[in-house]
Amino acid sequence: MRGKVKYRLVSIIMLGMLAATMHFPAVEAATEASRQEIAGTGTDPLSLPKLIRLALERNPRITAAHHGIQAAAQGVAAAKGQRFGKLEFKSQDFTFGPLNNKLPMQSLIVDQGKIVQSGAAEFNRNLFSFGGALTIPLYTGGRITNQIRLEEIAERLAADRLVQTKDELIFNVASTYYAILQITEFIKATQKSIERLEESKRIVEARLKVGKAAPVDVFKINTRLAAVRQELIRVTNALALAHGALNTLLGREAVASPLPLEEALAYQAAPLDLSKSVEDALARRPDLQAKKREVEIQEKKIRIAFAEHLPQISVNGSAAGVMGDASKLFDQQFASIGLTLPLFAGGTIQARVAQERALLLQLREELAHLQLEVSQSAQNGYLNTVEAEKRIAVAEAAREEAREVLRVEQLKVEVGKGTIEFLLDAQAALLQAEQNYAAALAAAHTARVALAKAVGAIETPD
Repeated sequence: MRGKVKYRLVSIIMLGMLAATMHFPAVEAATEASRQEIAGTGTDPLSLPKLIRLALERNPRITAAHHGIQAAAQGVAAAKGQRFGKLEFKSQDFTFGPLNNKLPMQSLIVDQGKIVQSGAAEFNRNLFSFGGALTIPLYTGGRITNQIRLEEIAERLAADRLVQTKDELIFNVASTYYAILQITEFIKATQKSIERLEESKRIVEARLKVGKAAPVDVFKINTRLAAVRQELIRVTNALALAHGALNTLLGREAVASPLPLEEALAYQAAPLDLSKSVEDALARRPDLQAKKREVEIQEKKIRIAFAEHLPQISVNGSAAGVMGDASKLFDQQFASIGLTLPLFAGGTIQARVAQERALLLQLREELAHLQLEVSQSAQNGYLNTVEAEKRIAVAEAAREEAREVLRVEQLKVEVGKGTIEFLLDAQAALLQAEQNYAAALAAAHTARVALAKAVGAIETPD
């Protein structure tokens, strides 16, 4: 019985260490003002919805996902801008060598603010030309249209990624929150166990003075008391680790002071439906929706690659001239409609199309596999929730029985009818029963949040 308690408490330590290593990264130290804002109003306890809101506001992963949506929106704007063509300014400063003919040019003279010609021909080896060019696409084989649609799908994909990141963050905050409450209950139960052991020690020492107890009984209690105190130290450390993980999720330093939390470990069951959970998961899971967007994007990439086979038609115009001669300003002008028809590219276009089609087949298989995983995760979440809820009633009944057993063993020791071994076993059994009950409550809460995440229906507090 004592060994079970020890292994149980060791598992608590591992839980705290796992919570401290969650994948959301820490950010730079927050200012004192932001720390006070996160902490709420002084020492008022923070509820889980409040913690989730703070995490959604401050976690850098969420901020990064928002920037991803903004970048995708600019990609849509850039793709639409291709429809309007390009207007370019071009300039050049060039010098003729000694063996080249020098260009004749009319000198420009400024007379009272007006440019006039001198009429005298001059020669110059240094000329400066400038001008502009305009290109407007008329037909690109669907390349621009498909690029626009691709970028629009990419923007929706970024939104799906944001929802997925939010779901992961909410789940991590909730699971860490309930882990902290669970460890807190473990600490309370361990402290009560220490108090019971100290009271038993006082009773046995009093009986020892009158010769009704053996000194070895005191030694046994002291040994058990030392072991429980060591476990209290370990569990307290696990609590600090869990608080560090929660601080990180909220965008604070892990070493920041622990946040005051509202203790709400009581659990109330709600109806569950396996078939509806699986159906909702296939329709709502953000990672599944994101994979579908990736398939749509790949389909557009195939069309863009195939458009390289098709002709391109554009309107072209330009005007250019030589600076330094008024007679040659913008004297080079032309407008045209250009047609580009690819005849041979060494097989690169066909290879590119084949590559994009192969990637599409890969994504479709990944989508099919993900659909199976989503269905399985929804079923697992349902079964885990049902199991966790059933454990609550069993753990509560065991706790009440353990309390009654300890009461009886204490009375037997007080009247000299019991043994210290039975008393220590009863105390260890009660400690484990209290821990099991707290663990069952926390597991039920966590399983419920995990089911909501698996279904894609995790709630974001207002």
